[in-house]
Amino acid sequence: MESVYLSGSTGYIPGRVNVGLFQTKNGFWMVDSGIDDEAGRKIARFVEELGVPLQRIITTHSHADHCGGNRFLKKRTGCSVAATKLEAIIIEETFLEPLLLWSAFPFAELCNKFLQAKPSTIDKVIPNKGIIDESGLEAVPLPGHYLDMIGVRTPDDVFFIADSVFSEQIIEKYAIMFVLDVGSALETLSFLEKVNAAWFVPSHAPAVQDIVPLANANRKGLLRVSEAVLECCSRPSGRDDIVQALADRFSLSMSVSEYLLNSAAISAHLSWLRKEGHISPVVTRGRLVWKKNS
Repeated sequence: MESVYLSGSTGYIPGRVNVGLFQTKNGFWMVDSGIDDEAGRKIARFVEELGVPLQRIITTHSHADHCGGNRFLKKRTGCSVAATKLEAIIIEETFLEPLLLWSAFPFAELCNKFLQAKPSTIDKVIPNKGIIDESGLEAVPLPGHYLDMIGVRTPDDVFFIADSVFSEQIIEKYAIMFVLDVGSALETLSFLEKVNAAWFVPSHAPAVQDIVPLANANRKGLLRVSEAVLECCSRPSGRDDIVQALADRFSLSMSVSEYLLNSAAISAHLSWLRKEGHISPVVTRGRLVWKKNS
């Protein structure tokens, strides 16, 4: 496992989920922990080889690929874990993530490491804004992607921005990016474009010094999906109809988990289009359908 240092005592471990690193005289602080025990095991080996204790994991949000290594690392290193209040609830009770997607207790195919991490105890509940602890790390609210996701800014002016943006390659491959609140996600992108930082580190893209091009690509991706959803509503369409139409349009094949994630994202676009006054919901013949307003 290799690390990339960006500025001062701040770096990250590149991977499917970039793990943030910040070192003080007392040890390492980490931003997120990867998807599972194996990710946690690799991080533990990395820290142990350096001979520096792992003090705390700051978890940006409760999606499994960001908190799945928490439990292993806590047990192996004795570190603590911090998260915001709403995210902490799901990190400690991870069955809630697939439950939220399915709107009921999840069936077997949803109980996997991609949707349900091993639960881990939260030692410190932190606000979504302000200095986190003695490390000097700062929590910055980045709403839109999940319940109360934060970014983490270090004293070295490196800004870990979690899942507020995705790489252009991911957008091109998957088309429908997971989001809970489209309006807030768009506001977060506008906020990031105005932030001055030495480096920006997304969870699913390489570190960059200029976030504007990537923020713009993510905005275009979100609006492309919203426009496609609105087009579907030119005739009365249920959510499943819209998911199927977008799968055809973007040539998407889906697992059961991916279907649920895409369905939730489409729901977010429907809610936003309703808020903007573009569509309205109607129940007809036992189906909830959405119609474009004239």
